[in-house]
Amino acid sequence: MEPYPARQVLAPDGTASGAIPDLAPELFWDMYRLMVLSREFDRRMLALQRQGRVGTYAMLEGQEAVQIGSALALRDHDFVFPSYREHGVQLAHGVPVDVVMAYWRGLPNKDWDVLRYRTGIVTVPIASQLPHAVGFSYVTKLRGEDTVTAVYFGDGATSEVDFHSGMNFAGVWATPTVFICANNLYAISVPYEKQTASATIAQKAEAYGFPGLRVDGMDVLAMYEATREAVERARAGLGPTLIEALTYRFGPHATADDARRYRSAEEEESWRQRDPILRMRRFLEKRDQWDEQAEQKVAMEVADQLEAAITEIESRPLPTRDDAIRHAFARIPAHVVDQLHAMQAANNEHPTEFSSAEVWIPGVDDLPDGPTESLTMAEAITAALHQGMERDERVIVLGEDVGLSGGVFRITEGLQEKFGESRVIDTPLNESGIVGSAIGMALAGARPVAEIQFDGFVYPAFDQIVSHLGRFRYRTRGGVGLPVVVRFPSGAGIAAHEHHCDSPEAYFVHAPGLVVICPSSAIDAKGLLAAALESEDPVIFLEPKVLYRAGREDVPIEHFTLPIGRARKRTVGTDLTLVTYGGMVPVCLQAASSSGLSIEVIDLRTLFPWDRDTVLESVEKTGRLLLVQEPHLTAGVAAEIAAVVAEKAMYSLKGPLVRVGGYDTPWPQFAIERHALINPARVEAAIREAMAG
Repeated sequence: MEPYPARQVLAPDGTASGAIPDLAPELFWDMYRLMVLSREFDRRMLALQRQGRVGTYAMLEGQEAVQIGSALALRDHDFVFPSYREHGVQLAHGVPVDVVMAYWRGLPNKDWDVLRYRTGIVTVPIASQLPHAVGFSYVTKLRGEDTVTAVYFGDGATSEVDFHSGMNFAGVWATPTVFICANNLYAISVPYEKQTASATIAQKAEAYGFPGLRVDGMDVLAMYEATREAVERARAGLGPTLIEALTYRFGPHATADDARRYRSAEEEESWRQRDPILRMRRFLEKRDQWDEQAEQKVAMEVADQLEAAITEIESRPLPTRDDAIRHAFARIPAHVVDQLHAMQAANNEHPTEFSSAEVWIPGVDDLPDGPTESLTMAEAITAALHQGMERDERVIVLGEDVGLSGGVFRITEGLQEKFGESRVIDTPLNESGIVGSAIGMALAGARPVAEIQFDGFVYPAFDQIVSHLGRFRYRTRGGVGLPVVVRFPSGAGIAAHEHHCDSPEAYFVHAPGLVVICPSSAIDAKGLLAAALESEDPVIFLEPKVLYRAGREDVPIEHFTLPIGRARKRTVGTDLTLVTYGGMVPVCLQAASSSGLSIEVIDLRTLFPWDRDTVLESVEKTGRLLLVQEPHLTAGVAAEIAAVVAEKAMYSLKGPLVRVGGYDTPWPQFAIERHALINPARVEAAIREAMAG
């Protein structure tokens, strides 16, 4: 016997092969009707795609029992995290037909209310929704809510990093999460035996400390019973369950796929004999609960419902051009409005007018009167975290070693002792899981602060940051923002090994939907982190580690915020504008002081959206520009500023602008780090070059 036999209630001919659950006849009817609706939805969408009326579409036919059986075992307030083939789950959990259909037509998701329907948006990056479900579950469990999350994925997803991170975090945290794997034997064309060496997917749960069930995924009653059991277990506080549903997709992976290239007609036909809809119909007929008249009634209701939805979405007018720039941020950055107006002008369109409340207009620095304390930058960041957690119980700090140890730089020292292990979480060592679960926490209403231990360790979390964190507000048309702060020590200068001295800010500046901050002083670190903790947009907060304890500054004791998006003039001058940020600020200040010239040193502080007005006004005044950044020179922050100055203030320049940056090579080993560090002498040489041009 297999170590994990597939649970079955109905045989393919509709006879009982196990105990029939004692359910109301209406529920049996709903199971059948929703499976028929899901299949007919699938066929209509395929027809529309072939006619060019919808985009590429992922079919579900054959997997109706997995989706309907599991979805009906959930309560209305439970939350669903789908992949991209869960149309049946979405329909059964209350998402209207036209809303699901509109997604595949490529229309903006303005009607897909994630919180109202308790169903996440379609997730394209494979398995990346698993940590979201776990983070969501963590917060609902923390609040004592009676909520279970169900997360859906395919057999191919079990090879992804986020399958491991989601399962492992769920096991460690004992979250009320049900993992539902539709094992249809193929990840596009790659068969199961080339995907994993394990005999079953269900047995993988053992490694994470919770049970795995194997179910006949062509049997809607078996799926209902298994899911109900897992949901009740989760609701009772006993933690997660993995359900492996053995199923098959009768059609190709998606409309761009040809399944006959890797599957035989004989194999497909053998699975057709196990059709979940025919199986349920035969069961109902044997119980005298179904006849031809009932079949016709369901068919007519489904046809009418789908026709009405098709007519409705195809009659919708497309939104105007300005819709393309809305919803990426809580407020639209001013330069993005300029980008829209340029496009509208080129197409002879009237420029869209925006209210002041819609546009991101940074305020000015306003420090509070009152007592101050002498703090290093590290101490200022710690103080901001303490005050942020005191002011808002939704703030949760999570990351590797952030609790008992207080982080490798002791930034979170004392937080766990004061706020407890449930709000200051020592997570498993998995950066994708840290950020992915933080995303789920934010969806549940928390305001997570995810710490990445070092700059070079953020890359495993890149998919979560770029694919989800920065896009979720836009994807939901402003319906759901993700107020997450991802903070980490950044930059070189402390003689560290490789991956401990990177400056990855340009990657995040280029990614849409993210705010990127890099302070250079204790006051700025405290005020900007406080603002980040209150931001409705996700923030990447880089902390120059070389400045953590480089000096002290008198910092207001009471809570205060500084405006995100506003640069700071460190010195005022008339001969040259020098723009820099982070760990290069003190280097540039020293070089400017030694030059004997009147140099205006501008500390960007916010790298996206950066303060264009302050930089351009300074360049128009001085006529010369020097840009200094620590990381690789090509395609960095300095290059972006140089391009904007060339576009907007070229004729104000008295000579060529000059850029200083790191070599376009990996950072050297720490014994020769000094060969790559930008020092005051290098900046002084660049000042002379800029003045001579």
